[in-house]
Amino acid sequence: MADILHLESPAKVNLRLDILRKREDGYHEIRTILQKISLYDSLHFSLKKGRGISIKTDHPELPVGRGNLVYQAVESMLRRGGYKGGVIVEIEKRIPLGAGLGGGSSNAAVALKAMNQLLEINLGKKELMAIGLEMGADIPFFFFNGAAIASGIGERLRRIELPRLWYVLIYPNFEVSTRWAYQNFVLTKSRFRFNLRKLLGSPEEVSRLLSNDLEGVVSKRHPQIEQMKRILYAAGAIGASMTGSGPTVFGIYPDEGGAIEAYEKIRRMVRGKGWIVLKAKSLLA
Repeated sequence: MADILHLESPAKVNLRLDILRKREDGYHEIRTILQKISLYDSLHFSLKKGRGISIKTDHPELPVGRGNLVYQAVESMLRRGGYKGGVIVEIEKRIPLGAGLGGGSSNAAVALKAMNQLLEINLGKKELMAIGLEMGADIPFFFFNGAAIASGIGERLRRIELPRLWYVLIYPNFEVSTRWAYQNFVLTKSRFRFNLRKLLGSPEEVSRLLSNDLEGVVSKRHPQIEQMKRILYAAGAIGASMTGSGPTVFGIYPDEGGAIEAYEKIRRMVRGKGWIVLKAKSLLA
């Protein structure tokens, strides 16, 4: 049995997010196109003889107790594995907190994978996804490779193929509550429609699908959302949208060179605002 494991934990963007209805259980029925991107946290797992779960991190605002999904994931797998000792987890954060990029859910999925391997529990992917779903609707997606269409509350997943995409992301350095965004969303009669064959084409075709029902809600409180979109378009983005419940906004670029040029230009444009500018590419596998 190995006792140390190092894994990378990728972020995600919602290329499209449509809210279809509010369910009787209080959750919202959604359909969304999810894509993992090359922005990573690094997680390091070490087994120890003494009991307890110890989380160490370089981010001062990240919870290190049961409020952290990684803690919950490790705790769940320790019970399943019957391990009598404990675990030390070190989290190097590069994905901003509360940014709509799925960092917490991705970290939890990685923790489930790591403990499954370290403790030799040998659960299959579907079993791990089911455990993840108990903690959060976004977690099962991070067991998929590439992109997926998610429906239900996000737990029903269908793999799709997308062309390589390059991104520039702007995080305005404040958090938006997912609960608040959904509570303030007003449902319309619009429905989620797209042509899957179109999705298999070019970045330009993907850019025409970009949409986020929560963007209007968040923009009313935070006008920076529209400002960030204008900046991305001014720097050559062929499409731009907010991801998740925000506040991060991303722009799509048709090639790597254009994305790098835009990244450098936008960093100069927003200097002094305290915003964080990031670049990434889509993960196809």
